[in-house]
Amino acid sequence: MSDVEFRGGGYDEDLSYLIDLVEHPDPLRTATNSPRSAIRSAAEGDQVVAAIERACESDPRMALRLVAGLSSYWWSRGLQDEASAAAERVLGMLGRTVPPGLEEEYLLTVLHGASSAEQEQLELAQQVVLDGVGPFKYPVTVLLWSLVFGPFESSTTVADVLTRHERDGDAWTRAAVELIKGYPGLVDIGAAEAEQSLRIALARFRMLEDRWAMFLALTGLRQITDDLLPVTSEAVALAEELGLEEEAGLLLCERADLHLRVGALDAARADFTRALTLAEHADCAEATAAAQIGLARTARYAGNLVGAREHLSVVLGSCPEELVDAREEAAHELRLLHSAEATA
Repeated sequence: MSDVEFRGGGYDEDLSYLIDLVEHPDPLRTATNSPRSAIRSAAEGDQVVAAIERACESDPRMALRLVAGLSSYWWSRGLQDEASAAAERVLGMLGRTVPPGLEEEYLLTVLHGASSAEQEQLELAQQVVLDGVGPFKYPVTVLLWSLVFGPFESSTTVADVLTRHERDGDAWTRAAVELIKGYPGLVDIGAAEAEQSLRIALARFRMLEDRWAMFLALTGLRQITDDLLPVTSEAVALAEELGLEEEAGLLLCERADLHLRVGALDAARADFTRALTLAEHADCAEATAAAQIGLARTARYAGNLVGAREHLSVVLGSCPEELVDAREEAAHELRLLHSAEATA
């Protein structure tokens, strides 16, 4: 793969407009909190894809800037596949050259396209991190780096990156550092300390009104806290606000299971029913199966054995073969139903 010559200037009006759009001062918070911004970005998605393709052919520097500028929006909307495809296209054009002055933009592109990047590109990207002396220019970079490269780095490197962002970063970046410190598997600290970091991150992001980052903090908390019901309830509300129907459906199933544990059948039934509606609308087979199985279990607990069988029949008759765990759980629930019917 040959390297390319990097040029500057000569951008057409459309590309200049897109650069102005994505390189605003606070991309992550704007993308996650402003409905107008989110709608505008979604509507211009095709234009952005075409612009990146055009820039790859004529100006790789512009392509890098577009990928970096869109990083926060892609991440905040769960568009990792789109980001990965764009990054792969740009990295294929760049070869093994880091354009001067765009080191962090190169790093962000590699972070998005890490699964398809060449080993030398991964090494060049990591060198950008090692050469850094202050916080990254794009606030989202420290979060993406920690999630993608962090688990494979030495504890010394991770600690250095977090320290310089905690010391010199802005309010959002310092909140992100707390999120990274508490997120399971990223930093080796105790469960109590991790929960404290995540709660600090949640409080800071709440003050900043960053709903997506709040959702990430709640996702981490749900894996380590004993106080599950209020944490899951807030996560449900945020997922629905952010339009994350698949995640909201799965979270509602988790909350419904918590209700079942304490015998709150009406609350469990309401959550499973809402989860089923969201899952079917999002065409999410996993959440649909979980909701149907949950409704079957709730019906069995309530003594409605006929209703329980109807829900299980739907799962076993339509659940995709690849959802092995869901089919096994439905079969297990059916065996419990047979036992209940035998003793009825």
